[in-house]
Amino acid sequence: MRRSIPLLALFVGAGCSDLSQVEGGVVSLEVTAPNPAVLEVHESAQLSARALNSDGVAIAAPIVWSVADTTVAVDPSTGIVTGTAPGQGRVFASVGSLQSAVITFSVLAPADTIVIPGDSILTVTADQAASAPLLVRMDSFSPPGVVDGRPVIFTITSPDPSTTPLTVGLPNGLAEDTVATAADGTSSVVLTRLPAFVPPLTVVVTVRATRTHGATVPGSGQNFTVSFP
Repeated sequence: MRRSIPLLALFVGAGCSDLSQVEGGVVSLEVTAPNPAVLEVHESAQLSARALNSDGVAIAAPIVWSVADTTVAVDPSTGIVTGTAPGQGRVFASVGSLQSAVITFSVLAPADTIVIPGDSILTVTADQAASAPLLVRMDSFSPPGVVDGRPVIFTITSPDPSTTPLTVGLPNGLAEDTVATAADGTSSVVLTRLPAFVPPLTVVVTVRATRTHGATVPGSGQNFTVSFP
C-alpha cells in the first residue's frame, strides 16, 4: 500500500529593487517538499516548484533544480531528489538569478534487510513466565553497517488473534508491538504468559518493517516459533 506523504510549501521572493532583474516577470518561487523531508540512501522523492509573478499568479518559466551537498542528487529538470549518502542534504530551485528557499533533507542509511541473528525457535518451560528475547537486526549494505532508530513490528500471527483470545502476549499483553532498533541495530520483544490462561502449544510471531517512504524492508515476514510444552 502506498503511503500518502504530507507536503510542505516554502516561499522566497525577490526584493522590490530586484523586480526588473528577474527574467520573465518572475518575482517569487514556491517550492513543495515532503514533510518530514527524510530519505534513505537510494530512496527518491518528488519536489515541485511554481514561478509566481507580482500578482501571485503562476507563470511558465524554466525552473532548474540544484543541490548544495553530495548527500543528495537531484534531476535538474524534474525535481526528483535521491539520497546518495547519510547526512544532511540541501536542495533548491532557481529561475535565472532568483533562488528558492533551501529544502534540507535528512538522509539515513538504507534499511536493506532484517535478519534473525540467533534462534528463531524457542521454548518456554512451565516454570518460565516469558520467553527469551525474540531478537532481530536491521542491516544496511551500502554503506555497510547496522541501522538504528527504525521501527520493527512484531505480530502474533498464530493462533490468529482475530479469532482466538490471547493466552500469551507481547509487552502490555498485546498481539502486536513496535520496537525501534537500538544503536547496535537490534530490536527485540518477549512473549509472556497471561495470568490464569493456558498457552497454546505453539505461538508464531512475525516480524516486518518498512522504509521511510513505505517500501517493505527485505527479510520482513520471517517468523519466530515459540513452544509452550
